[in-house]
Amino acid sequence: MLIEADHRPNYPFGWVKSGVRVRTWLSSQIGSPGGPVRRTSMTTAGAAMSPTIPTGPLPRRNAARFRAPEYVRNVINRRRLLDELEAAGARQLTVIHAPAGYGKTTLAVQWLDALRTGGASVAWLGLHRDDNDPHWFLSHLLEAVRRALPEMTDGIDDLVELIEQNAEDMQSFTLSALLELVAASGEALVLALDDWHLVDDEAVRRALVQVLDFAPPNLSVVLTSRRRPKLPLSRLRVRGALTEIDADVLRFDLAECREFLVELNGLCLEGADVERLSIGTDGWVAALQLASLSLRDSADPAGLISGFSGRHHSVGEYLAENVLDALPTDLLDFLLATSVCDRLCGDLAGALGERDDGQTMLEELETRDLFLRPLDTEREWFRYHHLFADYLRRRLDRDHPGRAAVLHGRASRWFAGNDLVSEAVAHALAAGDVWTATDLVERNAMYLVEHSRMVSLLGLIGRLPPTAADDRPGLLMAVAWANCLLQRTEAAQSSLNLLRPLLPDGVEHEEMRSEADVVQACIDIYGDRTDRAEELVAVSLDRHRSYRPWVVAVAANIQSFCDIHAARFAPARDRQRWARPFHDRTTGPFAGVYGRCFSGVAALSTLDLAGAEEQLRGAVVLARGSAGRRSHAAQLAGALLGELHYVRGELGEAERLLSESSELGAESGVVDFMIASFVLLARAKAHRGAADEAAELLTEGTQVADRLGLTRLRVAIGAERIRQFLARGRIRDARRIARELPDGSSRHGGIGSRIDQLRTSALAAVHSAEGDHDRAVALMENLVEEATARGQNRDVAELSVQLAGIQERAARPMAADRTLGGVLGSILDAGVPQIVHDGGSDIRAILRRLASRSGDSTGHDALLPVERVTGLLDVAERSMDDPSLDLTGREVEILGMLDVGSSNQHIADSLHVTVNTVKWYLKNIYAKLGATNRTQAVSVGRRTGLLD
Repeated sequence: MLIEADHRPNYPFGWVKSGVRVRTWLSSQIGSPGGPVRRTSMTTAGAAMSPTIPTGPLPRRNAARFRAPEYVRNVINRRRLLDELEAAGARQLTVIHAPAGYGKTTLAVQWLDALRTGGASVAWLGLHRDDNDPHWFLSHLLEAVRRALPEMTDGIDDLVELIEQNAEDMQSFTLSALLELVAASGEALVLALDDWHLVDDEAVRRALVQVLDFAPPNLSVVLTSRRRPKLPLSRLRVRGALTEIDADVLRFDLAECREFLVELNGLCLEGADVERLSIGTDGWVAALQLASLSLRDSADPAGLISGFSGRHHSVGEYLAENVLDALPTDLLDFLLATSVCDRLCGDLAGALGERDDGQTMLEELETRDLFLRPLDTEREWFRYHHLFADYLRRRLDRDHPGRAAVLHGRASRWFAGNDLVSEAVAHALAAGDVWTATDLVERNAMYLVEHSRMVSLLGLIGRLPPTAADDRPGLLMAVAWANCLLQRTEAAQSSLNLLRPLLPDGVEHEEMRSEADVVQACIDIYGDRTDRAEELVAVSLDRHRSYRPWVVAVAANIQSFCDIHAARFAPARDRQRWARPFHDRTTGPFAGVYGRCFSGVAALSTLDLAGAEEQLRGAVVLARGSAGRRSHAAQLAGALLGELHYVRGELGEAERLLSESSELGAESGVVDFMIASFVLLARAKAHRGAADEAAELLTEGTQVADRLGLTRLRVAIGAERIRQFLARGRIRDARRIARELPDGSSRHGGIGSRIDQLRTSALAAVHSAEGDHDRAVALMENLVEEATARGQNRDVAELSVQLAGIQERAARPMAADRTLGGVLGSILDAGVPQIVHDGGSDIRAILRRLASRSGDSTGHDALLPVERVTGLLDVAERSMDDPSLDLTGREVEILGMLDVGSSNQHIADSLHVTVNTVKWYLKNIYAKLGATNRTQAVSVGRRTGLLD
């Protein structure tokens, strides 16, 4: 055992996973928690429990306030070890490792109880083989922390939704965000991981290493394992942050053996008998407990003790047989029958033992101290000690060959009947019944897909033999959907390829063939292809009365996407109005959120901001209410709502929403979502003066575009990079990027046209910067004409502003005035001033001329009231000199709260938001006001008139 001083430093938050930006909710370094710790209760998230699906929230373990198991309370207090642990204090990591039966959990419970008495909260997680899946491990870890710190429930709920997205990408961010929540709580928290030896998955091991590397000062970890864990123990030891206890330390010495056998268990043993037991068991705690049970009713204790010999496999086996052989036959049979399950309740135990008194029997076992642990305060769920369970299972196989499979079958049926699908599948597989296991997964597969729990489904599929689903059309369909929605294109296509041969021509398989076509179309639009999508979804839309609502709803979304990119904006919105009843009848929010988003995109394309806002806010509300604030659906809807705020000129709110939506990486959804998350967010950052952040974001976006083969995204990002290079006078760099932009020949119809539009406007900007204004003007005039013909009102406005700027630089003021004046009215009527502001200084020069002539009956701008033009110009010019003008209404409200000395928590409570959101607002306020703290921000606010 190592007892050293703890010199753990405070760690800043803002971790970076290789190749992935991890954006965090807290921007400042969090120091040691101050003040008294409010919560003193210790909780447990159960032990050895499998996830529960599909009902309820994400899989969780049976959790309750901690209660020491009966046999733990009958073991002596390890005062010798506890004194040493208390002298060392709560280290960053305490490892207790030894073979089974050495009292690891007992010591851990006693130590945790001492920490709880000292004011810490304890999150207890009993590990199971299921935890070798990172998805399940994170689910169980979050549930354990939720139970320990219930005030963090909202934040934990957000994180629970994250792990249903691409687990590989989400793990690092989820853990980072969890550590920030723990740090922000200010409460001392101990994370207890029991039976770590059951985990051998490298991704799960990396997760714990991340927790240890970046744990805030108020978090420590206690871990028990049957073997020394493969963790960076040497690094922790050097930092003085490790306490390690092994089997040599855990063994009972002679005095402890005497105390346990004679004083605690009341056995009448001579000193020599105690010494012989101590030597024979080598201080092994489990063997001593078995010995006490064997000796309790023995007529010849000395003879039993002298029976230790090499003719038995081990002293433990010898003692266990003595214990079991002394039991009534029905009780022994009950023990063997129930040993196949990792957790038991009365009803399950009765089903396994084929008797009606299962709960009574469990209570009888507990009374006899037969290594049965209660897992909750209601004493509903129990489990056997691992060592004892292992022995029971070996004896079951020895005495009753083949019976274990029958018992696993019973257990599977019981779990399935109680909607505990994960455990039902596990027991069916243990029974050798692959067909039943596969059937259980298939029956629940689409429920999980429609509730955006694709990772849960794929986790269950991963437990089945590789070919188990190959002859199951329904399951292959669900797997194709899950992979498609997670944008795992190759895996989705592979499932479809396996599925189609199982669906021969004929009426019987017609609906499934149509659904497979919809999946294929979904794969296509995620790949930004529309060349065959409309044809693929046509049958499902035509036969909407007989097809499942989910299929029809997704087909309608795909049709709307195709309409949008064919500039058929009214039909796109009409299609969504038609599809609303189908969205409402699906069992999850995913399709409905997408439908509202596409309707919002169509409205925004025609500058109908009221219609766009109605749809996009509705999408956000639906996503957050049904799937959670951090869900995939909420992420997508939030990105488009951020785009709406951006064109309105509300840059602070736009950046907040876009940043929240891209916290997990913006490479999700169709390309339109990604463009908002990468391009507009980078532009908003550039407006704020964060050029390096903007450049980093665009570089990441380029990598995503190349990896996924998304030409439109790549060109949109390239165009934005050119814009930002030219704004800084880096013409050569802009030219280099322009030469690398591909054209739209690889894409069909409207997608290809949009790629060409983005590329051509970027080239025109470079030509103008290089002095070739004639060429630039010609290119832009063609683009404006084409967009006008297609009814793309937003594109017409943006392209006209760019054309006017080029004409201004070409010293063609009359043409520039005519071009800008031609769209200024529609821009002002729509309420999208940022389209003008993005034009920069050249556009401001044109606005000055227009303002001086506004209302002149001979001008193009005759219908524009002078106050509207001058108001737009005033905002554009003053915002260049006074960033405070860019504060949103909410930011001004928060600035006022700072003025009266409100704390972050008080502001959060007043606004009904989280403290993390308040910190986000403060970061923006400081940046806009050029302040570094509250005092400076208030001072600037008073000076500029924002505060009275």
